[in-house]
Amino acid sequence: MSEEQLLKLGSLIKNRSKAKFKSNLEFASICDIDERTIRRIMHGKQNFSIIIFSKICKALDIKMSDLLSEINM
Repeated sequence: MSEEQLLKLGSLIKNRSKAKFKSNLEFASICDIDERTIRRIMHGKQNFSIIIFSKICKALDIKMSDLLSEINM
């Protein structure tokens, strides 16, 4: 995944999580992912595994393919 794609994906995750959860801590807890990792993902600073991506999408109640299609991947 390119840096640009990571930034776009991170931004989408950030916007969707802010609409659904009170805080990054709550979102991270629901995802069962460290909050620092969530923040790095949201800022496009961390490449992440399909397992983490799956957890994020499950918490956001969105298909992985739908989120990826929004960044034209």
